[in-house]
Amino acid sequence: MKRAVLALVAMTVVAVSQRVHAQDRAGSSACGNCAADVRRVLVIGAHPDDEDTQLIAWLQRGGRAETAYLSLTRGDGGQNLIGNELGEQLGIIRTEELFAARRVDGAHQFFTRAYDFGFSKSAVETYAHWPKDSLLNDVVTVVRSWRPHVIVAIFSGTPRDGHGQHQVSALMAREAYESAGDTVRFPVKTFGPAWTPLKLYRHAWFSPTAATLRINVGEYNPELRRSYAEIAGESRSQHRSQGFGALQRRGVVWDQFAREASRVNESTPAAAERSLFDGIAAREPGIASNGPFANVAPHIAMEAIADRQNLAVGDSASVLVTLYNRSAKAVRVLPEGTENLRLAASGLARSSTIVLPDSSFQWQMYLKGTTLSRPWWLAQPRSGDLFVPALPRLQDPAGWRDIPEDVRNRHNVVTALVTLATPGDRTPKANTGRESAASGGQPQVARSAALIAEAPVVYRFVDPVRGDIQRPIAVTPEVSVTLDRPTELARAGVQVDRFFNVTLRSAFTKATPITVSLSLPSGLTADSTSRTLTVDSAGTRTLTFRVRGKVPEGIHQIKATATVAGRTYETGYVPIDYGHIAPQRIYRPSQVSLRAVDVNVPASLHVAYVRGVGDNVEPALEQLGIPVTLIEPRYIPTSDLSKYTTVVVGPRAYEASKELIDNNPYLLNYAKNGGTLVVQYGQYEMTRPGMMPYPISISRPHDRVTEETAPITILDSSAVVLRQPNTIRAEDFAGWVQERGLYMPRTFDERYRPIVALNDPGEPVNRGGIMVAPYGKGLYVYTTLAFFRQLPAGVPGASRLFVNLLSLSSEQTRRAAAGVGN
Repeated sequence: MKRAVLALVAMTVVAVSQRVHAQDRAGSSACGNCAADVRRVLVIGAHPDDEDTQLIAWLQRGGRAETAYLSLTRGDGGQNLIGNELGEQLGIIRTEELFAARRVDGAHQFFTRAYDFGFSKSAVETYAHWPKDSLLNDVVTVVRSWRPHVIVAIFSGTPRDGHGQHQVSALMAREAYESAGDTVRFPVKTFGPAWTPLKLYRHAWFSPTAATLRINVGEYNPELRRSYAEIAGESRSQHRSQGFGALQRRGVVWDQFAREASRVNESTPAAAERSLFDGIAAREPGIASNGPFANVAPHIAMEAIADRQNLAVGDSASVLVTLYNRSAKAVRVLPEGTENLRLAASGLARSSTIVLPDSSFQWQMYLKGTTLSRPWWLAQPRSGDLFVPALPRLQDPAGWRDIPEDVRNRHNVVTALVTLATPGDRTPKANTGRESAASGGQPQVARSAALIAEAPVVYRFVDPVRGDIQRPIAVTPEVSVTLDRPTELARAGVQVDRFFNVTLRSAFTKATPITVSLSLPSGLTADSTSRTLTVDSAGTRTLTFRVRGKVPEGIHQIKATATVAGRTYETGYVPIDYGHIAPQRIYRPSQVSLRAVDVNVPASLHVAYVRGVGDNVEPALEQLGIPVTLIEPRYIPTSDLSKYTTVVVGPRAYEASKELIDNNPYLLNYAKNGGTLVVQYGQYEMTRPGMMPYPISISRPHDRVTEETAPITILDSSAVVLRQPNTIRAEDFAGWVQERGLYMPRTFDERYRPIVALNDPGEPVNRGGIMVAPYGKGLYVYTTLAFFRQLPAGVPGASRLFVNLLSLSSEQTRRAAAGVGN
């Protein structure tokens, strides 16, 4: 592949980019790299939460080196502790969490095109998903773009890293270190000017005895009034979807590294080094990091406020830009325009303006909505497990250095060139208002000698509780139309009677009538063929269709179409909005794939459900016609659980809720008194005394089956859970997605009856996928199979099997399930 996905931090708040552009010195030799003006470090890991925030803060905030983190993936294959988004939606969240972390520690952010396909156990398995050459192309392009003197690999590249993606990240770091200067293998025209890193280190987290260098990353910075470890704790805590809230530590905190290779001080024993930069000059003599702007740059601020939050494609929004000079020196400002951001007064493009100390200058611009604001790596379908970025080819190889991650909003960033005013500059007589006077006819400021002030275009408003709120302006369709879920389940041949919600979001500047129609498969009818309603400017409205009928087994499409003045809309976006990250949106067609499954559901079932992490199982159960009541953990003690045939606990629910742990005795008593308690997988908290009725053990690292096609052996075909109300056969384990099971018990009390056995190729068999145990008058069912991924994906066999777990509720069934057969 010829292009890599490169990323600089996307600032979604008012920002000033403190850059002084200098002549690039791309060299393929070590000594050529020694002449670079600043030291740079590139940290390489596999996932958004792999980065060493302590090292990054110590380097970047300490002024020791410009630092960047390269995450091979966006973390799409993980789980979500703050919501129910998984897959690509989770990747969006974790991408933005990395940006939030970088805003704290000040470093830069890069990615490759790799999609996180889920846990893997080896580098070989990982390369089966990510073509090695394609991935290395990306990493080399990032190295040439960022031009690091030092590369730090988070992992070792060996099986002790555990996750196969971890292993590959370290292997990529080594290969990029060795080959980024090879212009034959990686031509300059495609990959940018050659660059040869000088040193390679790996983190010694997991092998401290191999460490050759220790750094006190807990050092206190009196100017920042914080230690770097405190900054790192705040940065680390941005990974909220992964539950990585961290302490902001004070005092000495050691970080340890092992030198893997060096081109500058090979003769110095690794253990004798005192710094990552031994043998590397800090910068060329006479070049300051911020040049003439060292004292001025931190006091220049710029904001660009739009007159609306959503801008329809093809429309234009008014933008008021203000540059504040809060320094003690006068500066000269030249506003810049782009293809999509045009200056309202053409004279501004030809003249600069002197802005006195403690004053500001305003100008008007217009932003034209030409490109949808969306995660640009999702603009096209993936090629296997690689994203296909829609980036233009760069004619100037030096341009690789400044490709931002936030390409979708790059045309929504206002820039201005700022220089120090010279003594001969004509200044205004007074400075009583917000604006300083313009000095017309001045020559344009030379970009190479200017500070580049930047500000994203935002919509600003006041929230009565949260105060000042700024949201990046979003270019959206005139009408966005979506249904609640892309996939839903139904029972084949059984009457469907459900409501489908269609959500409309308007970017029109005035209230607009919108007509919505629903296209249905044969066998289904709606309560109306179409409806018209008026949606206010920038408004959101939801209308509901009642759909009834029957469909045969298979996949059927339900599609919503919005029409305005003869123009139709059949796609829309779903907002992804959490307080700690910039809001985003994911686009999808306005349709539902209705998966009709041949499944029997006892009419007597009535389920109470305690939601877990990233848990979309409960809606799937309702789609199968099972009455489900959601119960929050804090209400368990006051709930009458005896009226439910089954109580279900979602995946990782105990990890996410201390209230659930505290109230777990009530759930165990429910089972002891005759109920059926079905608990989906947890992590190591499940081994604590009192969490489960009988003890289990989970190994470290835990047992899991990552191959979704791995064979599953039925241990006892006569087991009730495999026969009632649905007969489970081998074909029911076909078509599963991402993984089979995780955090599977290695050992368990003999009172648990295992139902299935499974394993990845070449690994020991594990019997902890489904375990059924009698407990008092009732049953306790523990399953580590990945139902939380299968049911929302509409996997038929997993749906049938889960219904069987829920149906172990009658006294006769309980007795049979607790026995050795029927």
